[in-house]
Parts: sequence; structure tokens; C-alpha cells
Amino acid sequence: MPRPDMDPTQVLSAPQATLMATIATGIFTHKLDWTMLLIGVGLGIVIIIVDALLKMRGGKVRLPALAVGLGIYLPPTVTVPLAIGAILGWIVERTLKKRVAARQTESDQADHARRRGVLIASGLIVGESLMGVILAAIIGFTGKDAPLALVGDSFSVASQWLALIVFIGVCVWLARRVLSSR
Repeated sequence: MPRPDMDPTQVLSAPQATLMATIATGIFTHKLDWTMLLIGVGLGIVIIIVDALLKMRGGKVRLPALAVGLGIYLPPTVTVPLAIGAILGWIVERTLKKRVAARQTESDQADHARRRGVLIASGLIVGESLMGVILAAIIGFTGKDAPLALVGDSFSVASQWLALIVFIGVCVWLARRVLSSR
């Protein structure tokens, strides 16, 4: 934690940094929990074998080891939006394929729509990352846990619902924007 008196619930999560710090500290202090690492290696090998078997069967279902690994070590606040984004991408991709099959859209138009979707999603990811860095800098410079708070704690429940509505709105906007590209 940046400050000893800081509220633990206000700490910004940094799973990659935490993982690297834990491994580095364990190596240098000779107190690394090898059991957890070996379990991870074993699980990774099993997942790779299962994925290879699924690929050999020629099925559409696969089990990518990287996705499983990220899902295991990243917090739910990161993995849930990733899963929702994957579902949204699947829906948009399926809609584009149906349009191409029905000849409502040309193949090159569908490719353009896919590229636009990737570009917009990448921009949203980068924007979120930049805002996280800016917010961390503001918190660090001010020394306050919530320097941008405009309302009191009584707004916390309403703010969560408002955030959910905005998130759904952004998902709908993204899907419509990609599907309407010509």
C-alpha cells in the first residue's frame, strides 16, 4: 500500500505487479512457494493437452491455456468485462456472418466492420488504462483516498446502478457502431 494509513479497499489493483513482486521476493528470500508454481505448471500442461485433443477432434470448442491462465490469476473485476466483451464480439461476429451469408453485406464490408470493432475496443482498453494511471497519479499527489469524489457515501448504491447502465449503453453503442459500418 502506498501509505500506512490508507484504506485497503481504496488500493488500486495491480495483479501483474503483485505477481511479479511475489515471485521476485520469493526467489531472493528463498521462500518461494514452489507448490503453487508446480500446480500451475501441471494445470497448464493438462490444459494444453486437452486443447490439443479438442483441436484433433476438429470441434469448434477449444480450451486456450492463456485464457484459462488469465482467468485464474486476474481478479473478477477484470475477467468479467473480458468475458462480456468476448460474448459481445461473438454476437457481432455471428451477425456479420449471417449478413454475408444472406448477401445483405459484402465480405469486404464485414472485414471493415471487424476492423472497426477491434479498433474501437482497443481504444476503450487504452482509454481505461490511461484513466487508471491518471487517477493513480491524482491519488498519489493529493494523498486522499477519493480526491475526485463529488458526492457523499450515500450515492454509492445509485452510482453502481448508474455505472451498470452506462456499461450496457457502451456495449449497445459499440455493437451498433460496428454493425452499421459500411
